[in-house]
Order: sequence, then C-alpha cells, then structure tokens
Amino acid sequence: MRPRRPVVRLPGLLTAAAAASIMNALCRRDGENMTDPLVIDVEALTQQEGRQLQGEVEARIEPIDVPGGTIAASEPVRLRFRLTHTGERQLWLEARLTARARLTCDRCLEPFDTVLTAEYEELYRPRPEDAGPGDEPEDTGEARVIYYDEDVIDLREGIRQNLLLAMPLKQLCRDDCRGLCPHCGQNLNEHACDCEEDAGDPRLAALAEWLRRHGKEEEV
Repeated sequence: MRPRRPVVRLPGLLTAAAAASIMNALCRRDGENMTDPLVIDVEALTQQEGRQLQGEVEARIEPIDVPGGTIAASEPVRLRFRLTHTGERQLWLEARLTARARLTCDRCLEPFDTVLTAEYEELYRPRPEDAGPGDEPEDTGEARVIYYDEDVIDLREGIRQNLLLAMPLKQLCRDDCRGLCPHCGQNLNEHACDCEEDAGDPRLAALAEWLRRHGKEEEV
C-alpha cells in the first residue's frame, strides 16, 4: 500500500541548501565521512514525521554494461530527489534520473550516444531485528521496498535498476536509420550502394505490401 502522505509538509521541509549541508557536514558515521552523495545519513530526517530532504546531485557510478554498450561510463548521473519521512522511520523517495549511454544501433551497427531518463519511487524501511543482511521485504507491487541500516540509505542500486529499465527496446541511432545493405553491408546512411533490391519471395508479396502500409516493412 502506498504510504500515507503527511498533510503538512512545509514546516519540515529541508531545501537543497540544507540538503547539501546535511550530506556534506552531517553525513559522518563513527568519524568516517560519507563523501558519496548517493549514500545519505537520514538520522536527522527521521526525527520528525513529515520532514523532507530534497535536492539535486551529480555523481559518478560504476558503469553499467548492457548489450551493445555502456551506461554512465563517461559522465556522472544526475539525480533530482525528495525524501519524505512518512512515519515510523519509513522514507518515501521520489526521484528523477538522467544518465548518458553509449549504445550500438540495431540497424547500422554504429555506436551512438543517447540520454536515458527515469522517474521512479521507492520506500525505505528500517531493517527489522529478525531480518538478515540478505533479506529483502516483499514487493508491494507499487514501488520497490528496501531495508536500510544504521540510519543510512544507499541510492545506488535503485539508480542502477531504473537505468536498466530505461533502456530502449530497440536501439536506434535515429528513427529513420536506413541500416545496412543486406548484400554488401554498406551503411545506407552514408550513401547508397549499387546492389539491386531483392524482390523477395513472390508468395509473400501480399504480406509485404500489408506490412509496408502499416510501417513494419523492416520486419519482413
């Protein structure tokens, strides 16, 4: 069930400047400075129901290998987020994420750059005493639920999963990519070749015409 939103938010709102202050000055555990802005100390946030922490950060993450390319290898990801204490030390995350990816076009096989975006929500709960380090809460079906330990939440795994979900089903350098000639392999985006167009199986002519009219000619 989606957590109940607090009726009054503004008195507990922490601005981007306050968020930066918390992350840079207060994010210390046992004398160790947590310099990764994607790992956040939330002890102050959980002291009052309805309090919020919001801001925008840019941070490097471990590059994510995907078929035909890599996500976040050359530039940091950008995360705009808001964390709300909804009671009982539960934290509701609302996030918008952008990252650059280097992929390979499915038609012409040339590399290209694109920007992936994702908007998502997650619920963080304190780990129960009877839950082990590898135990995770049951999926609510509305948002990913994550346990956190020692007043620290780590946003990196959620970023990784949501960037993978943001991958396009078909990787194209551009919508009108002409691909490669099936005979000589020439990249038809660069220039045409001298190969004659294959008329195909005449028994499939009617199907080919139907697919052409419905914009699915490449599937024949």
